[in-house]
Amino acid sequence: MKASLHNRLGIRKSKFTLIAIASVVGVMSFTNPDNNTYVNYAAERLTSEIQNAICQEPQLPQGQLWEDISKLTANTCKSGLATGITFQSNNIKDFIATSTERQNFVAFSIYTTKVPGYNFKTIGAFGNFFTFQK
Repeated sequence: MKASLHNRLGIRKSKFTLIAIASVVGVMSFTNPDNNTYVNYAAERLTSEIQNAICQEPQLPQGQLWEDISKLTANTCKSGLATGITFQSNNIKDFIATSTERQNFVAFSIYTTKVPGYNFKTIGAFGNFFTFQK
């Protein structure tokens, strides 16, 4: 009698586990970001990386005036670049789209974007992205 009860409980636990796993996979497949979402994410990230690389605050002597000038210079640079990049956003997105390969695993995707000198891998799941550089 005990063995029969344990067997039924074991079967119920197995069914519950399978249902739980299927539910998580279902939610993940629903929230797996598509190509367009990734291209927008990557373009925004690339724009930010370009701005940070080019528009660093210059090293000036100590003092509040010099610190203010340094920040103003960096902000002006970022603003100017942002304006130029805005005009080129479609070209940037096209470049990323043609440089990216997507592996769709239903519950999540892995995006590989190859640009000169870099090979970026990004995991897309639950409507979010996590990028790491290879």
